[in-house]
Amino acid sequence: MTLRDQDKRSRLSLFAKHAAKYYAVGASGVLVNLGLLYYLTEYVGLWYFLSYALAISVSITSNFVLNKFWTFIDSIDSQRIIVMYVKFVSVSMLGMAVQLGSIYVLVESLTIYYMLAALISICIAGAINFIINRRWTFGVKF
Repeated sequence: MTLRDQDKRSRLSLFAKHAAKYYAVGASGVLVNLGLLYYLTEYVGLWYFLSYALAISVSITSNFVLNKFWTFIDSIDSQRIIVMYVKFVSVSMLGMAVQLGSIYVLVESLTIYYMLAALISICIAGAINFIINRRWTFGVKF
């Protein structure tokens, strides 16, 4: 195996490691998100759309903290934490727009149960967020 092949294999391994951790963090974010969505809608009585916007907002910060200190710990310059957080929130706002648009269409047009619609919308936005955050927010070049 050549040095170039080893480097490529190392970068692919790092990508896979980051992806696995990112989606594990995302799974915890899904639990926070869906738990708050259900609680705010069913017990507080908020409209599902407003509940979902609040739930996404809370999960954004929990996901950032876990990704910063666990997923991308080996790739991060900790001096730039505020800049990274602003970038993460910016990307998350894009994801939030995708999620809110998706849930609204799924519930209002296709009459899908709001909890299932939320899970579908999370899946749609998750892959987009991973690619952008890995490269732009956390500065991983490959």
